Amino acid sequence: MKKIHKNYRKIAKKATLFINKYWPIFMLVFMLNFCLPHLALAKNIEVMPISQLPLEAGRTEVIKKIPTLPGLPIIEIKDPRWTVNIAVSAYNSLPGQTDSTPCITASNLDVCERFEKLGEEDVIATNFWRLPFGTKVRFPDLFGDKIFTIEDRMNRRYNQTADIWMEEYSDAKKFGRKWTQMEIL
Repeated sequence: MKKIHKNYRKIAKKATLFINKYWPIFMLVFMLNFCLPHLALAKNIEVMPISQLPLEAGRTEVIKKIPTLPGLPIIEIKDPRWTVNIAVSAYNSLPGQTDSTPCITASNLDVCERFEKLGEEDVIATNFWRLPFGTKVRFPDLFGDKIFTIEDRMNRRYNQTADIWMEEYSDAKKFGRKWTQMEIL
């Protein structure tokens, strides 16, 4: 019995010295796995090179010159948290449709400058449920998987409506007003 106790003491002493010496490394590995599990799992995720992605509508050749980053997962489209029926129309940066600062939204975003830089018309105005600025939404029946961001508010009397910002007045006029589903992401 004394021999087992002696061996146990030796093993416990060695283990204690090992843990005391390398505990910061153990804690770092544990914290990385606990706080950032996607880093621990990134090695097990298969990544499809961009050149092998399915062709989009209108694109006839496969992209071959874009380098791929190994180990990064492909981001999938999120499922919506809520889906609601809403009236959708369009507006422009005209003083008659907005206030005295037509290009500046309620969240202080300059949509005219943003359009010049990015060429995207993905800003909407809505009072629906008083969704906060920066909320992402989709209109799948009208725009497919294109994601819009709430950056502006409408007059208080419009609470079941969303307005999509468009650069050209003729595009907004042609868009008109439509009832559709809005997916809140």
